[in-house]
Amino acid sequence: MGVRRGASVTPNDSPEVADLRHERDILAQAQELANVGAWEWQLDAHTLWLSDQAFRIFGHDDRVELVTRDWFLGHIHPDDREELWRSVEATSARDGRFDYSHRVLRPDGSIRHVRARGRVTEFDGDRPVTMLGTVMDITDETLLQQERDRAVVALAASEQRHRLLAENAWDVIWTMGLDGSITYVSPSVQRMRGITPEEAMAQAPQEIHPPESLARVGDYYSRLFQAIAAGTELPTFHGEQEYYRKDGSIMYGELDVVPQVDADGNVVQILGVTRDISERKRLERELNRLAHTDPLTGVWNRRHMEALLAQAIADARATGVTLSALMLDIDRFKQTNDRHGHRAGDEVIVELVRRVSQVLPRSAVLCRWGGEEFVVLCDRCSQAGAVELPEQLRQVVAAEPFEELGAVTVSIGVAQQREGDDVAAWIHRADEAMYRAKQAGRNTVVADGGPA
Repeated sequence: MGVRRGASVTPNDSPEVADLRHERDILAQAQELANVGAWEWQLDAHTLWLSDQAFRIFGHDDRVELVTRDWFLGHIHPDDREELWRSVEATSARDGRFDYSHRVLRPDGSIRHVRARGRVTEFDGDRPVTMLGTVMDITDETLLQQERDRAVVALAASEQRHRLLAENAWDVIWTMGLDGSITYVSPSVQRMRGITPEEAMAQAPQEIHPPESLARVGDYYSRLFQAIAAGTELPTFHGEQEYYRKDGSIMYGELDVVPQVDADGNVVQILGVTRDISERKRLERELNRLAHTDPLTGVWNRRHMEALLAQAIADARATGVTLSALMLDIDRFKQTNDRHGHRAGDEVIVELVRRVSQVLPRSAVLCRWGGEEFVVLCDRCSQAGAVELPEQLRQVVAAEPFEELGAVTVSIGVAQQREGDDVAAWIHRADEAMYRAKQAGRNTVVADGGPA
């Protein structure tokens, strides 16, 4: 029924199962492409679930049936185990977020550097019981960072070598005097930002960074100069920053800033290295889009919509906003596929999304729930208002015949969110109302509790 089939989809799968299998394939491929694995930790049972990519990061091509805490800690470098475990316990104790880089000791004796992130997702009362997170293999980046650190030391040791490396570096290398003036910018700034080194040296901070990035570097320099004045430990900077290009577009850069000191420990200048990561950020956005949208129509997929619905319920409890959910189902869609083929079915789904999107208010959210079913989240919408909108949707779908297929209609169920509802209960009522619309003859709208 309009499903783009992946490797694990079988001919006997229902549309819903096929959609779920295909979504799982996309997520698995995205994890492998980004070299990011997922994990879930049952704190009481001391057991973990790892995704296939997480097992590969830990050096296992095959899944392990039972992953215990001891199994997990046995794969952590001995020098990192104690601090890692303290971080996990501290996170679970304060309901915070876990973000820790450590080394993995693989069964073949090799060592990988990883970054683990997570947070507590389930509680039993005040007691945390489940943590969910990701693990990313950052070995290449870590080794590269170590190389860059060694390069920084080498640059500080010899002005001649500094100039030689800087003039030929792909990254932008720059130096700043203690008075805040830029004293050197390497030629690669022209490739990266479209301006000459001389133009870069003359720019004011607000001409270099958008406001948010400007605030971050401003805060760092304030802390750095305070530390210099107080004779305390000198902070360094590592983070992602936005830069203005000459044409006004935004370049994403990874910035490292290190104060350089002489043999007596006095700061003589500030050294910075900026790497263009714009392509990496574009790929990250694309992976995020693939993980959260329906590949055929481009609207949100069910997994992301469930998260949006859950957040909407939480917000409504805090603000009192009225919410309604609309469940749309294309009438006799199986007959369309049987008579005209799945390609025609896909075209119907795409055209339906186009028509519906033209009518929806900007505050409404549309998703493809599965197969020929769609869900609309109607924000600040009373029961009466939530029936007017689906009637408009029903009419815009049925108003004009679909090219080469004739008339296409939808049945729509409407359910207002009630106190105590979770996502499943709320959508179930909308689904039941939609089926009553089918029983009433199709091409109609039925609200939860009775006909529209």
